[in-house]
Amino acid sequence: MAAKLSWVEEVQGWGNNPGAGADMHAMDTSRGMTALEWARFTGRYETSYLVHKLMSRPCAEQFCEHYKPEWHKMKELLALANETKTCLQKIAECIRSTFTFNYFNDPKEGGVMDHMVRVTTALSSPFISMACKTVCPETPPCVGKRRYSVQEILREQNDQEKRAQEKSSENRKEKSSQDSHSTVASKKKERRSSLQTSGLQVSQRNKVVSSRRASLLPLHLLSRSSVRPGIVIPKVRVTRAPQPTYHPEKMRRRSSVNPDIYLQLPKWRYKELKEERKKAEEEEKKKAEEAEKQKQKQRSSYQKRTFT
Repeated sequence: MAAKLSWVEEVQGWGNNPGAGADMHAMDTSRGMTALEWARFTGRYETSYLVHKLMSRPCAEQFCEHYKPEWHKMKELLALANETKTCLQKIAECIRSTFTFNYFNDPKEGGVMDHMVRVTTALSSPFISMACKTVCPETPPCVGKRRYSVQEILREQNDQEKRAQEKSSENRKEKSSQDSHSTVASKKKERRSSLQTSGLQVSQRNKVVSSRRASLLPLHLLSRSSVRPGIVIPKVRVTRAPQPTYHPEKMRRRSSVNPDIYLQLPKWRYKELKEERKKAEEEEKKKAEEAEKQKQKQRSSYQKRTFT
């Protein structure tokens, strides 16, 4: 499938029309050769085989809405597996399986691998339906068909939606105009029965106008009522804070308190040994210095005796 799509993309740029799809009959301007002729001329037999394969199935089934993720060979294989076999058939299968060598083979057409690729790349698969959104599922890509860009497709859809909205708005306007004409005609036919009803209507209108004018006023100028009480100014009282009830205890000096209460630095054994070694070395140095001083004194006294 990936090879097919890559070949389609390669062939798409051929031909005089740059916006054309994967047209297999498009010819090169310099040599006048089609894609299949170029593949044969350059000795690429795999690409020519892929071209024939593409022409046999120009449209991918899994990109259509009517595709069902069902393997047509599944029923046949299940029927073969559920068939009862005789002892001779079982022995023959065992011998055949032991003496046959399993070599690496390419996947068969319409086999398990093809079915897996179709199911995973279908529009209804969870891999695609969760990761992306199809713009036009009703027109899948096909060989020789011009592929519109996503921007062009969205532009067309927006234009269609605008047209539909305009039509609906026009229909609504027509209906509203018809309703207004009918109401005007009914009002003309109806007449007021008496002057009292007209007086009541005038008073009601005056009330409505006064309420509208009052609604334009700010809230603090409106009359208070149960429905609209107006702005209630909150009363703020400033009071002093009470005296604090918590009095922290004064810490005593460490000299008057037992030092065992507080945490102390740990005394490591290796540090104690180092200190002991330093002390021993210092004592040895002092002893050596004292011995040298005594020797010098003895030498000086001996020299004095000899000279005298």
